[in-house]
Amino acid sequence: MGVALSSCASSTPPPAVSVALVQQRGDIAPGRVQLRMTNDGDSAVVVTSATLTSPVLAESGGGETKRPVTLSPGRTVDLPVTLPALRCVTEDPSARAVLRLEQDGDSRDATLDVTDELGVLTRLAETECGREAVASVARISAASAAVGEGGTIDLEVSIEPTGDAGAGTAELRALRGTPLLRFPAGTETPLDVTVRADDPPSTTTIALTPQRCDAHAIAEDKVGTLFDLVVRVEDRDVVIPLERSPSVAAAILSATAAVCGLTPS
Repeated sequence: MGVALSSCASSTPPPAVSVALVQQRGDIAPGRVQLRMTNDGDSAVVVTSATLTSPVLAESGGGETKRPVTLSPGRTVDLPVTLPALRCVTEDPSARAVLRLEQDGDSRDATLDVTDELGVLTRLAETECGREAVASVARISAASAAVGEGGTIDLEVSIEPTGDAGAGTAELRALRGTPLLRFPAGTETPLDVTVRADDPPSTTTIALTPQRCDAHAIAEDKVGTLFDLVVRVEDRDVVIPLERSPSVAAAILSATAAVCGLTPS
C-alpha cells in the first residue's frame, strides 16, 4: 500500500495504518460506508480526521471525527462516512483516504490507498448509472402503504413520467422482497408495466406479506422497507432501490405490525 505523508517532523517513520472500505446492512438506508482502519504497527496512532475520495463520489466524504480515535497496535476500528452525491462512472473507482494522524507528539496527514474487496464503489456507481437511466424516463417511488385485505399490506407505487418524449421507455419488470417483507407468490413479484416518458402519471398497487412478525425485527428494522426494483431501460436490465420517504417507510412498518397482530389494524 502506498502512503504519502506531510508532517511537521518528516524524520518520523510513516505509521503502519491500512484502510479498507465496507458497507454493512445498517449503512444502506442512511447512505454511508465504513472506513475500516487497522493499525499494523507497534505503537498507538490517534486519528482525528478522515476523508474519502473516489471518482464515484461527486466530492470528498468524511472530515473531522466526532472524537479522536485511538488505534492501539493490532486494533481495527470502523469509522462511518456519510456518502456525498454519487456519480455514474465507468472509470476505475479506486478510492483514497486522507487521515490526520497523531503519533508520539507528531501530527501528520497520511494519504492511503483504500482496498475495496467487496466492490462497494463499483456497485454504487452501477446503481447510480441505473438511477439516472430510469430517472430520464420517470420517477418511480413508493407513495403510501396501508393494511389491505386478506392479511396483506397494500404498497402504492407512484409513476411520474418526465414528459420528455425523446427519453424513450422503461419497463418495470419486477420488485424484489426484503428480509422483512415478501409477496403472496414469493420473494419477487412481476410488474409488467411499460412507461413512456410522455405518459400521464399513474400508480400501481402491490400486495406485500410479512416474512417475519417478531416485534423486535419490526422495531429495529434497517432494510426491511428497501425494495429493489428491476427495470428494463436502454436495452439493459438495471436494479435500483425503490425510492421511499421516511414517512412511507414508517407507514410500511406500521402496516406490517398491524397485519402481524402486534397493533390494532
